[in-house]
Amino acid sequence: MSLKDLLKEKVNEDELLKIRRSFEIIGDVVIIDIPDEVMHIKDLIVDAILTKHKRVKTILRKVGEVNGVFRVAKYEIIYGNETETTVKEHGCRFIVDPTKVYYSTKLSGERERISRLVKDDERVLVMFAGVGPYAIVIARLAKPSEVVGIEINPQAVEYFKQNVRLNKIESIVRIYEGDVREILPKIEGKFDRILMPSPYIAENFVDTLRGKIKEGGTVHYYTFAGKEERDVILPERVSELFRNNGMYVRVENIRECGNFAPYVYRYVLDLRIERVEN
Repeated sequence: MSLKDLLKEKVNEDELLKIRRSFEIIGDVVIIDIPDEVMHIKDLIVDAILTKHKRVKTILRKVGEVNGVFRVAKYEIIYGNETETTVKEHGCRFIVDPTKVYYSTKLSGERERISRLVKDDERVLVMFAGVGPYAIVIARLAKPSEVVGIEINPQAVEYFKQNVRLNKIESIVRIYEGDVREILPKIEGKFDRILMPSPYIAENFVDTLRGKIKEGGTVHYYTFAGKEERDVILPERVSELFRNNGMYVRVENIRECGNFAPYVYRYVLDLRIERVEN
């Protein structure tokens, strides 16, 4: 039963139309978008959520989109008070606080997909690593020689360290705190696979890959685009972006990873690096 089904006998038709159909559950914290026009029925919405999900301890209303250097959205608490929670995903556990760090359960399937592509003994880099979900799922589900995560948000780095210990993969995952642009040149050697899982900023860091990705290696590049751009415009644009930075790529796969706004979607392009200019 959906949130709208639970509310249809309690609110009028106009209010029902303005209520979002879905919400995100992170551990025992719910994140929901409630438009200003229906905030007067907030308590009914809270009661409906708690009726369906009895273990929820906190409900956050989203009041601002992801932005800033630390890539964190803005929320207000409309029920409960504790915002730190533990999430289970693919046999892994993550301690997170969505008011302090970026984390989305909606990308759980994508993290598993990537981990299944990682070959034995690969050296993997995760840019904008957050609290470590990509790095940790890869370390647990695949057999990489090493997974390196770089993250600029100090609070996310602390959660990342906790999560690595929690999942007992200290021997595989290495964590660096700081800006990718400053940290990556200091890391020795090249990588077989690089993830750029922040579509907000990934294009600004393509130049840092040159000299760090092996020829024949793979880059997972995340971006936003309209659906009409997917098959021709998007792959051409990304190929040109890499070519302008001295890397020639083959687009092996394009996958939708959820919507960002009406008619705007998050996409991942799996890119094979065919040649890197000296």
